[in-house]
Amino acid sequence: MAKFKYRAVLSTGRVVNGTIDDESREKVIERLKVNGLQPVNVEETRVLSALTPKRAKKNTNSNASASVVGKYAKEKLIEQQRKKEKTGLNKEIEINIDLSFLSRATKKDVFAFTQSLYLLKRANFTNIRALTTLLENTDNPAMRSIIEDILNGVESGEYIYSTLEYYNTIFPDIYIETIKVGELSGSLTNALFQAMNYLETSDKRTKALKKALIGPLLQAVLMLVGTVVGIVVGVPILENLYASMGLTNQIPAATMAASNFIKMVGTYWYIVVAALAGLITIFVLWKSTIHGKYQWDMFKLKIPIFGPLMLRLQLQKFFEAMQLNLANNAKLQDALDVSKGTVNNYVVLSIIEAAQENLQQGDSWVEPFDRLPNMPRMALEMLRIGMETDISDMIDKVVEYMEDEINITIDRTIKVLPQISMSIMGIVLIGFVILVLKPIMEVYMGSFLFDAYM
Repeated sequence: MAKFKYRAVLSTGRVVNGTIDDESREKVIERLKVNGLQPVNVEETRVLSALTPKRAKKNTNSNASASVVGKYAKEKLIEQQRKKEKTGLNKEIEINIDLSFLSRATKKDVFAFTQSLYLLKRANFTNIRALTTLLENTDNPAMRSIIEDILNGVESGEYIYSTLEYYNTIFPDIYIETIKVGELSGSLTNALFQAMNYLETSDKRTKALKKALIGPLLQAVLMLVGTVVGIVVGVPILENLYASMGLTNQIPAATMAASNFIKMVGTYWYIVVAALAGLITIFVLWKSTIHGKYQWDMFKLKIPIFGPLMLRLQLQKFFEAMQLNLANNAKLQDALDVSKGTVNNYVVLSIIEAAQENLQQGDSWVEPFDRLPNMPRMALEMLRIGMETDISDMIDKVVEYMEDEINITIDRTIKVLPQISMSIMGIVLIGFVILVLKPIMEVYMGSFLFDAYM
């Protein structure tokens, strides 16, 4: 790619200058026009790599404020302001710092941004005009910072997705990938519609899962905590009760074991804490290795009920990205390479990489998916048929099938989890009865019968 210097005019009449990388002068002119700029002068330039300005690295801190991440766009404005007045510069810096603590861009903000941008693009707004309109009508300071950053990038000749990549903690990977494919293929409006549907579907699915999990898990946790507290308090009382009646040697073995364990934890609590900290540290270090990540992800996929759901969610994101890339005339090899960026499970990722290798060698790229635990057989057969017919059309069907499978799995989870929760509560309750209540009842019943006999 060559570097081009350009001078262009915005719809407002303001003249902007910048540089842009592309294959030819004609493509640069085309990109500028798409973004709402009227080229005045475009010429190729050569810049030493050491002197080439670079943007900040991708944000990897999930807790970072959007307004802080958007500092790239603000810096140019501050630099301009410095030339005008010093007080204005200080005020601008103060505002930026304060906003970083006041607000964050939420899922609702991202959806509203996507929906509004889609509607404006449908109305044939240029990218700059659409983003300017959104900037003027957005109340959340954090989201305004993001839009301002995107707008500055577009005015500099960049794609929208180029700026979104620096907000990867706010915008999902598949969202960014969807916008990228749409922009590069000239179908941004369609890509925004797909991204909007993805956000809506993902939100509904998340809410359904939370609804399914929170109730049963809360019941199980409360029962477990209650039982533990009951044993911690009840076992010493029971031991004292037996001792007062001269029946120390008759304490049930299970109750005695629980009592000894409680005493040991109370006496050597620092050893217990250190042991737990050590185990957690070992686990974290192990999970940070490639082998550990792979084994942990494999374990998650094999968990009953949840494993199949995790796999289907991973595969749906992957095949949705495949669907989008193939719909925009991407080659199968390129579609596989780009789409695997939406996967965050090492087992699934290794399978996709194996599929890529098979494709390069002329073998079936579908067969590696057969090695996935809980791989839906129907989806596998559909992919095999697609290799012989129309793979793009068949992947569309696979995406639909995965969506149905996910909904069915969620429904099953909602029905099964209460039963599992009740079973856990039952087991815990039985343990409590055996360790505490049964011995107490035996003591009191024995005392009662003795008094009645006398």
